[in-house]
Amino acid sequence: MNKILLPALAVLSMALPSRAQTARTQDVLSLEDVVSLAVKNNPTLLASEQDIIIAKQRVREARFMNLPQFALSGTFSKVNLEYPMILGPELGDRYLDPAIKENFYTMRAYALQPLYTGGRNKNTLRLAQTAHNQAQVNYETVRTDVVYNAKKVFYTLLLNKKLRELALERGLRARALNDGIRKNAWEEIEARILLSGFEKQAEQAAHEADAYRIELLRVLNREPSYQVDITGDLSVRPVGATMQKSLVTAMEMRSELKSEIYKAQMDDIAVNMAMIRRYPNVYLGASYDVIGYNVNSLSENSIRSNNWAASIAIHFPLSYDIWTQVIQRRAQQRQGDLKRVELQDKIRFEILTAHKDLEFWAAETRKRTEILAAVESEYGAAAKKTPASLSALRSLSAMYELEKTCLEGVYQQLLARVKLEWAQGRDLEE
Repeated sequence: MNKILLPALAVLSMALPSRAQTARTQDVLSLEDVVSLAVKNNPTLLASEQDIIIAKQRVREARFMNLPQFALSGTFSKVNLEYPMILGPELGDRYLDPAIKENFYTMRAYALQPLYTGGRNKNTLRLAQTAHNQAQVNYETVRTDVVYNAKKVFYTLLLNKKLRELALERGLRARALNDGIRKNAWEEIEARILLSGFEKQAEQAAHEADAYRIELLRVLNREPSYQVDITGDLSVRPVGATMQKSLVTAMEMRSELKSEIYKAQMDDIAVNMAMIRRYPNVYLGASYDVIGYNVNSLSENSIRSNNWAASIAIHFPLSYDIWTQVIQRRAQQRQGDLKRVELQDKIRFEILTAHKDLEFWAAETRKRTEILAAVESEYGAAAKKTPASLSALRSLSAMYELEKTCLEGVYQQLLARVKLEWAQGRDLEE
């Protein structure tokens, strides 16, 4: 028995570390993966989806208002009357005569069809449909913000990872160079300070990367124990769209502007709803009652009473606040128009700012990259001609700072591109 258990325990002990190692495996995500997961898991965006469902059902409810309304009711009353009385609306609006003895049974079928409501039902449907469209636009607004934030966090984390890799790589290169330099005591101190600078930069970049990795978990709505990393290329992504084209796209695609347009439609409907309060309402109704004094009499024609009625009713509303409501709705409509104009101006300036940032950082990054290429070429030529010295170590440290600014320039260009995508409400084509 022991000969069988020992190999089994050995196999089990080997399998346990493997499972633990699997549990610690990181998920490496690309930019597309990060955006997809952020959209899928964002609570605010999921709540906006429910708003669309609610608005869709309200459209169905508004359509039901044009259909006949049916009701079926039954009552049982035990009475002892000395004077006539009327039951309340919840009990069927019945008139009870003192001749009724003890028990009183009724069944009623009721139908009511609105023939004319002054356009109230039609405008209610239009209002519900516009609210549904606005709920969809609000969803797109939240989605655009989620995508923008996810891309910003992704590129910031990627920048700090690249800065850490660059600092570690240049630190190793600096140490190798330092080992071949003959120095006095003062030069030894300066060299140590230069080398510590690379370590400090690597530690700071690692700290920033950890902070934005936590922020990435928040964006993805994952648990703090979730192990995640990203992969991607930190390079300039050119933009072919002109500012005029971006402005046209923003006016067509920007969800906030669409929302204001739908609000304008809702304000117009609200004005109509206030106006139609002056119009009469016409209803067609029919009812059929079966009345008996015991349960069995309801099924016997000879001892039950059958009543039916068909009516047309016209209601003329008389209210003091009709015109005050109209004036209020028109003022709100004007407020919406002014807000929409303000939003259009705001979008124009956002597009203008994003394009200016793109142009600046594209030119600046190109300039920094050209300077870095020239400096690297000169550094390589000097390293072949002259022996290692403290000046070479200083040059390597300065060249690292230039490489760092090149990466930061690329990062700023990517952020400007992401901001332009957000401003125009649609991703840019490559």
